[in-house]
Amino acid sequence: MKLLTDDEIEAHWWATASGACKGLASGLLVSGAIFKLGPRKWPNFPKNLPWSIRTAIFISPPTVATTIWAEEASNSFDRAMYSSDHDSKRLLEEHARWSKLSLGGKITNTLVEHKYKFIVGAWAASMYGSWVYVDKDPIMTKTQKIVQARMYAQFLTVLLLLGSIGLSIYDEKAHPENYNVEEKDDWKRILEEEQERLSREKEVAKPYQRARIYKD
Repeated sequence: MKLLTDDEIEAHWWATASGACKGLASGLLVSGAIFKLGPRKWPNFPKNLPWSIRTAIFISPPTVATTIWAEEASNSFDRAMYSSDHDSKRLLEEHARWSKLSLGGKITNTLVEHKYKFIVGAWAASMYGSWVYVDKDPIMTKTQKIVQARMYAQFLTVLLLLGSIGLSIYDEKAHPENYNVEEKDDWKRILEEEQERLSREKEVAKPYQRARIYKD
């Protein structure tokens, strides 16, 4: 039985919490879509429902998604953490680096690592927001509204791309150590793992070798 270190427990907790936050965000989006699109199909929804049922409908997607994502994140961490010594060291080193960052550094690092996801999400949100804004114009035709909304969204997307480039440059200057790490080749990693395995086998075999010497 292997006893977990404090670093392993903390890294596992952060991985699980990160998955739970993603599940919570996804569940809230589903709940928002239900209450936004539901009245289009059922005009009296949710007005014809008691508050207890409304609350149950709203909290069910976030609760289920949070539970599933947290469990999947925990299982994924276990598989990555204990698949090999190399992966264990890498995950612990990444967690140690993350723990040393300030709150602003963590936010910046998260934005840089997931910048394309944020850009795509912001682009979709800007498309929707632009359409809502343009759709209020009673003069323009539907085609003109679509073109106008797309132009607004493209302008916002360009600003987001420029902002992400500036954020990446800032993060590289603030944390150059994160950009100068050279990844080891696969054969080097395999060689290191094989050496570690041989070392463990030697440690296990030492008591038997001593016992054999004393017996002879």
